[in-house]
Amino acid sequence: MSPLKMEKFQRACLFRWIRNEYKTVGSRQNKTINHCLLELRTAYSSVPLPLIFIIMMGIVFSRLFHQKLDEYIPFFTAGFLFWTFISSSVVESADLFKSNEGFIKQTNLPYSLYVFKHLVRQIICLLHNMVIYFLVCIFFKMSPGFIGFLVLPGFLLLTINIYWICFVVSLICARFRDMVPIITSCVQIAFFITPISWMPRLLDQNPSIMKYNPLVYLLDIVRSPLLGTFPSQLSWSIDLGMAIGGCLLSFILFSKTRSRIAFWVD
Repeated sequence: MSPLKMEKFQRACLFRWIRNEYKTVGSRQNKTINHCLLELRTAYSSVPLPLIFIIMMGIVFSRLFHQKLDEYIPFFTAGFLFWTFISSSVVESADLFKSNEGFIKQTNLPYSLYVFKHLVRQIICLLHNMVIYFLVCIFFKMSPGFIGFLVLPGFLLLTINIYWICFVVSLICARFRDMVPIITSCVQIAFFITPISWMPRLLDQNPSIMKYNPLVYLLDIVRSPLLGTFPSQLSWSIDLGMAIGGCLLSFILFSKTRSRIAFWVD
């Protein structure tokens, strides 16, 4: 196949995958609602369950931590929505190359395309779930103002970091299949040591659990704008450094393992 035809073929596969991922998300959401909440039939069927979870956890945790409800629920909502995007992206990437075994063995597509396809599905889910954030803003009469637009560059930087993390995780788990449950357990632990369900001000000033946790800085650049505050300059600097260093790491790791991935997924 000539390079021109190969390029057209790859482009066609990319657009077809994006369309199929959107349909897949919609199909999964419809099955979830029909099984769990038959009375709530809606196109955005990913919304009810997370919304109920956020409301219940918000009420309980706000009283447990002695926080105002109108401050805690927006904080928890913004953090939980982006945490769901991060955790589901990383956990599902552990089985990424194995689930695309047929494509890897039969077609000569860039491996980065599989990661891109995976992230497209997660972004679609996140956009659907963002309806919850707007409902919370309406209920508590909260508006982040023009600061809220900072979530766009923040989310772009977050996506770049999640991209290389998923790439590295998929490569490692393709080689070592026993790493899949370990990755899942690590993500679950990370939820409790990251300020998602608890506010940073509840801890002592600059604790190690906050200072050396990269997830704190990843969440800060997308959560703070939605709450009407500027992300810290330290968060931007660390996230940018992580993006550059992580992309270099993933490139080096991929260059050393590229020829063996097809055999690992067998």
